[in-house]
Amino acid sequence: MGPKIKFTKEQIIEAAFEIARTEGIDSITMRKVAKKMGSSVAPIYVNFENVDELNKALIERITSISRQLLTEENTGNPFSDMGNASLRFAMEYSVIFRDLVAKGDKYMQGYDEKMMPVLVEEMQKDPELKGFTVDELKTILLKMRIFQLGLSMMAANSLLPKGYKKQDVMDILSSAADDVIMSAKLRKGFYSE
Repeated sequence: MGPKIKFTKEQIIEAAFEIARTEGIDSITMRKVAKKMGSSVAPIYVNFENVDELNKALIERITSISRQLLTEENTGNPFSDMGNASLRFAMEYSVIFRDLVAKGDKYMQGYDEKMMPVLVEEMQKDPELKGFTVDELKTILLKMRIFQLGLSMMAANSLLPKGYKKQDVMDILSSAADDVIMSAKLRKGFYSE
């Protein structure tokens, strides 16, 4: 009998991620992850007490990917970068995105509390958003999240008009962001005579 193969937590999380990417987060079982890795369930239970603990680690991995996409969208316009990164996530990881949106309470508990300060801090770096209070930035963010979520769901479910490419969708998102910001500036009196 040969030596037992050891798997790291990261390898187990990656196998779970691949299952989630194609079948959805709810499809993850210890047995499926073991099969994906070509092993028994024993190495998985050595690293994770149960599937819920594995799913928590998976959500951390997904959050890390989301942050990486935000880092890659570095145009100098942080507000636009946030929207583009989110849209990219929806298009590149559509099955996971649909799960997170449809079952957000189940998987994303505490996400807003963790991410809202980070997102508002990014928005404060944007020259287009200078002069807005934190509460006003949160309102702008909520309006854009509502629009972006709808647009992302359409992209993730292939509901956009035929022939739309990723850049077309990003252009729509950027245009909507410009409209929301202009509206907020008008409301605040930035354009008064």
